[in-house]
Amino acid sequence: MIISAGLILTTREEVIDVNQSTTTSIKFATGIFGVLFICGSVDAADHPAFQPVKELFAAMSKQDGKAMKATSTEDFQLLEDGEDWTMQKLIAAVQPKGKPYERKNFFCQIRARQKGSVAWVSYWNKAEILRESRRTTVVWLESAVMVREEGRWKVQLLHSTRLEPGKYPQDIEWVQFKA
Repeated sequence: MIISAGLILTTREEVIDVNQSTTTSIKFATGIFGVLFICGSVDAADHPAFQPVKELFAAMSKQDGKAMKATSTEDFQLLEDGEDWTMQKLIAAVQPKGKPYERKNFFCQIRARQKGSVAWVSYWNKAEILRESRRTTVVWLESAVMVREEGRWKVQLLHSTRLEPGKYPQDIEWVQFKA
């Protein structure tokens, strides 16, 4: 629906003059605000292509390399703080190395776009890590590119920028992901 100079172009491609009458204008305005409200709500929901990103981090929390690989394409690439990582390097990095830990993952999608079988998502990522009675919180600004393979979204590329404590918006609405 496009609104321009008092005209509405509906999805049926008909032009309506909203200035015909006050009653008509009020009805259309009410309808328009209702549609905008509904669209805003839909836009705020996480894009389905974001799901494998969340599943990847859940698998990382469990140090489950097989599950991590299942979320991603064979040619997965992670750009991690200026370094080029493979899935194997990521799997090695999340292993406890003799110091078990618990990790909780929180996300807030910023934007998502899709064109056919390719989608990208930008998002805030927060991890709360408990290791040896010490809790650490780490926040990243990230983006991911997903491709649809055999009807399922898979992560092909992640780009991650770790943020200094307090150097991110404080009004982020974090949602914990539990797998």
